[in-house]
Amino acid sequence: MASNPFSTRFTRPGKIEPLDEAGRPVDVEGLLERLRDLGGTAAIVGPHGSGKSTLLAYLAEAIERRGGQSPRIRLRSWWDGLAAWRVISQSVAGETVCIDSWECIGPATRILLRLAAHLSGCGLLVTSHRRVGMPELTRCGTSVSLLRAIVRNLPHSPDWYGTLICEADIEAAFANHGGNLRESLYTLYDRFEEGPRRIRAVVGTGPDGHDGSDGGHHEIHEFLDGFSYAGAPERNLG
Repeated sequence: MASNPFSTRFTRPGKIEPLDEAGRPVDVEGLLERLRDLGGTAAIVGPHGSGKSTLLAYLAEAIERRGGQSPRIRLRSWWDGLAAWRVISQSVAGETVCIDSWECIGPATRILLRLAAHLSGCGLLVTSHRRVGMPELTRCGTSVSLLRAIVRNLPHSPDWYGTLICEADIEAAFANHGGNLRESLYTLYDRFEEGPRRIRAVVGTGPDGHDGSDGGHHEIHEFLDGFSYAGAPERNLG
């Protein structure tokens, strides 16, 4: 039995390599240098499901590999502004506080948090769906090429790419969700689950109730273990 490669255990932020809109690896080190040039505070901007959270996770890990500190928090509502304030107020000069979904809090709260960061001497690296009055580190976008590259990089793709998941599945998922990569991956999760049943339908049965072979057994794995699911608490691809 094999795990569904579209499970969030494989696609959550930090698991997928950040890629640009053309499907090429992002220059993480170059972005960190730009963040330094911007004074340590900047925003990653882009629409829903464009990879902002994935890029934020990779940048935070790269900061820590360099010996820095990067406390992280994900905002889900304006109530989380208090939790963000606690994290920032406990940070020290030189740290970079990484905050996902910065737009979830109101303008007044954002001003207070930036003031708290200034007083603590720490930087802020945030994700947002729109401009938030902060220098823009980079802008994330999506394309079918990007989704295709993500899918090809998932575990054991040579075993199922082109059979359980094909090019038409990827293109349809991208189009149906308006380019939202996160929702596209959820759809491909379900499509992968349907794969063995679709293969059975294609193989079918012959006139005598056989599959058309000479008595050979066609083994179809159900991929039952290790699933996450669409809408799970652990979201992916910002």
